[in-house]
Amino acid sequence: MGLLDLLRCPQCTTEFTFEHSPIQPLASGAFGVLRCGTHEYPVIDGIPVIRNGHVSVHDHTTLWTEVPGPTVDKLVDLVRSPDPLAALVELLAFPPALPWGLEHTPIVRLPLTRGPGQRMLIAARRREIRRLLNQPVSQHTAQDWMRLCYLRSRGTNPELYPYFLLRFGQPRMLAALALYSVLDSGPKPILDLACGFGHIMYLLAARPAPLWSIGVDRNFFQLWVARRWIATDCDFVCADAALRLPFADNSFAASVCSDAFHCLPDQQLAYDELRRCADNNTVLLDRVGNADIDPRDSPHERTLDGYLTLTGTTSTRILGEQELLTSYLTGQGPALATQRPLPELRQEKWLTLVSSDDPKLFRDHDKPTYLPHAQGQLAINPIYRPRPHGDHIQLRFMFPSDWYAFENATMRDYHPTQITLTHNEYQDLLAGRHTDHTDELTARFVLTGMPPRYAHPPAPHRNSTSRTPIAD
Repeated sequence: MGLLDLLRCPQCTTEFTFEHSPIQPLASGAFGVLRCGTHEYPVIDGIPVIRNGHVSVHDHTTLWTEVPGPTVDKLVDLVRSPDPLAALVELLAFPPALPWGLEHTPIVRLPLTRGPGQRMLIAARRREIRRLLNQPVSQHTAQDWMRLCYLRSRGTNPELYPYFLLRFGQPRMLAALALYSVLDSGPKPILDLACGFGHIMYLLAARPAPLWSIGVDRNFFQLWVARRWIATDCDFVCADAALRLPFADNSFAASVCSDAFHCLPDQQLAYDELRRCADNNTVLLDRVGNADIDPRDSPHERTLDGYLTLTGTTSTRILGEQELLTSYLTGQGPALATQRPLPELRQEKWLTLVSSDDPKLFRDHDKPTYLPHAQGQLAINPIYRPRPHGDHIQLRFMFPSDWYAFENATMRDYHPTQITLTHNEYQDLLAGRHTDHTDELTARFVLTGMPPRYAHPPAPHRNSTSRTPIAD
């Protein structure tokens, strides 16, 4: 069973056939068209784009359009053309950011962001994207592409660069890993809605008993980076969570959504779709915002009782993010046998919902037999910056911005502020070689499992008071 077997047209619910493009411009990434007899959708570098209208870049929380994109019809035409790679270039060539602070100089900015000036800059970015696509994947990292989108493009939010790059080790990440440890591998995949760059999917696939997952997000760029550099053993579909999901009933062992569900406008439709696609109506909603607690992350947040109305008669447990984080840090499994008193949870900002018709799910789970954040290839957590210190190297924990520090303040509770290594130890860790301190540094989140081509080695840090964004 593969991805094509699970897909259904969201408009008429019929199966698809796949028509290959006349030319396949990239290795290990099919281009073509999905057809159901009535509707057509492009497949671009192995990612079906099952959307309507424009395929734009959307804000992470408000879902507003940040960078307008091409229409689905245009992308279909491009993948059928003699140059199907143009479809991928269209989706990756964001308007370049203006250098030297010119973004804030109206006299200079306006000619460069409108008319011929804008077209010239977009043409230059398209040439750059084509050049990068013609290079081997091994020459780039996920960090390179995140930097291009969030730091070198106009219209996107630069704060998302550290938010995504420094995802491994965040409290929300560890809480999600604790929750998803209850999922068992089997013949059916897991559906990850609003999967972003696929960080969680990577670690699930790297488990001793790997979980196959299919990630869905409306932002094509994130899916493409995930497919090529992060969760390379997983599948991805660009689709809109505000509409019917493009999958057959009961296609998945479970449906999950992390740190995003509270941003969706029609949450009842989204929840019903997650339930429809999963066996036993099993849905895990991780980290949804409690509207009773400020500040609000989204205008669509609900109260605890508001989230409970979504699940109807399906058996449900509600947990707090802090208890999941604590269970992870203390080596325990999620406690799902009984429901915590709801008045306690009404005072917590971040909630997690587990709903299912499978009674076996609702028990107190044992701790995993593996360390979830240590799966895959161990590397130095990018939130640590090296600094020469005599004959040694100091790795210093640094928040990249005040906003990141506000959102992830509890990282200080379990990350050491500073680690001192010999030069040889440091070089061994950079090369992925095991040392006498590897297990200790992994337990303390200085080392974490990351994809092989995820980030560059951490850049040296020389000013201990600086809060500048993480640099290449």
